[in-house]
Amino acid sequence: MPHHPAPLRSCGSATPESRPCPAVEARRLAKPFPGRRRTDPPVEAVRGIDLTVPRGTVYALLGPNGAGKTTLFRVLTTLVAPWEGTAAVAGLDLRREPGAIRQRIGLIGQRGGCDGTATGRENLSLACRLYGLTRKESRVRVAELEDAFDLGGFSARLARTCSGGQRRRLEIAMGLVHRPEILFLDEPTTGLDPLSRAGLWDEVKAIRGSGATVVLTTHYLDEADVLADRLCIMDNGRVIAEGPPEALKRDHGATTLDGVFLGLTGRSLRHAEASA
Repeated sequence: MPHHPAPLRSCGSATPESRPCPAVEARRLAKPFPGRRRTDPPVEAVRGIDLTVPRGTVYALLGPNGAGKTTLFRVLTTLVAPWEGTAAVAGLDLRREPGAIRQRIGLIGQRGGCDGTATGRENLSLACRLYGLTRKESRVRVAELEDAFDLGGFSARLARTCSGGQRRRLEIAMGLVHRPEILFLDEPTTGLDPLSRAGLWDEVKAIRGSGATVVLTTHYLDEADVLADRLCIMDNGRVIAEGPPEALKRDHGATTLDGVFLGLTGRSLRHAEASA
């Protein structure tokens, strides 16, 4: 039987400014999946993870494919339920208040979510309406986001005609229509050219500057090093290191995050990613 620790202290009744709770706090989270065949043992994608994400920071989940970071990401965003453990997201209990959590977070998956047959502006308007904004409120919010993300040059075009970087900016703007406390980004720059990646880094920094918390997954070492205030390195479903990038490198006598991973596991993170 799964073990469920006592729920973490809820901060849901206070305003975000008055709540001392972290943006995300997890204790002993675990999520197995069935093996491919009935006789195969379960695959422990996430194994007893403890995690604390401070408010107003960029927090990165770093690790090779199969490390468990996407599964942990899906658990924290209420897409799948944990088998064991507990967590509070935006001050709300993950098990008891998933609906309320969804109102306080934004989620941008690896495949995005915009409709290629609609214009950028239509995609933004639909996202606004889905979050309950009136038509008037939607028009105002769309204009704000077009300005903030410099979408005006292509927001009247069909999304499928936009470049990868333009679509990613549009998708991130869609995740912010309801002004979430926490924005979850799953490998936001995968497949983008260096210029587009650098542009999105600036957008992420600006989101943090507005007071929101950003939690992102990535397997790009430079991305985690540049963006993250804190990060956790995952391997085989566990957190093997956690802290500010510079502190991790200093504590492990390494000059790069790949060196940190090498010192902890005996193999290069780049090699682990390539062979996963």
